[in-house]
Amino acid sequence: MKDNLKAREDDRKTITVILRLSVSASLAALGIVLSTVVVLFPNIEFISVTIFLISLLFGAYYGVLAAVSIALIYEFIVTTIYATAGLIIPFKLICYISLALLAGFGRKVFVKLSFWEFGILGGFFALIYDIVTTIGGIVFVLQDAITIPSLISYLILGIPFTLLHFFGNFILFSLVTPIINWIKTAFRYRGVKLLMISPILGEFKDETNSPKVGDLT
Repeated sequence: MKDNLKAREDDRKTITVILRLSVSASLAALGIVLSTVVVLFPNIEFISVTIFLISLLFGAYYGVLAAVSIALIYEFIVTTIYATAGLIIPFKLICYISLALLAGFGRKVFVKLSFWEFGILGGFFALIYDIVTTIGGIVFVLQDAITIPSLISYLILGIPFTLLHFFGNFILFSLVTPIINWIKTAFRYRGVKLLMISPILGEFKDETNSPKVGDLT
């Protein structure tokens, strides 16, 4: 009996991991494709919100895994368009991994945020991201010494692009709650409850009226 229970639990864990990896990979691929489509529009991207979503759904481990894989794959694509883009990848990784860790370990806080608070969070990340990658650009691309006046000058020159990034992230992050509710509803409709990593995600208000079927066990 104990062996059967253990085997059943092992199967459950395996299915859960496969589901999380599958959904994470699907979201990551979608984020890369959408970001590639808008690559010619300065500072409009879907990568940060994708990493945030995956981390919020499944925790920091899956979030960091997504952050590294998405950043490297997308950077390979972008480098073929902008020859110097790959030079600041270490700074981008710092930002993306930090976002994944923040979302993964702060999930109990983030599930209580309103749509505009999510938007502000996304906009704030855009500001931090632009500052960090600007420093990376000064060091690796321009190969110039970092001074406060030069940093301020570069940031001032980049204000229009930072504003685009801020408002783009604000809009995308404000959609986090409905997107998560849609994912939860879609899997519940198919009878799959093993997807979610923690009951804290139940704190998201689900305003959909989709039918529910039995849980996969």
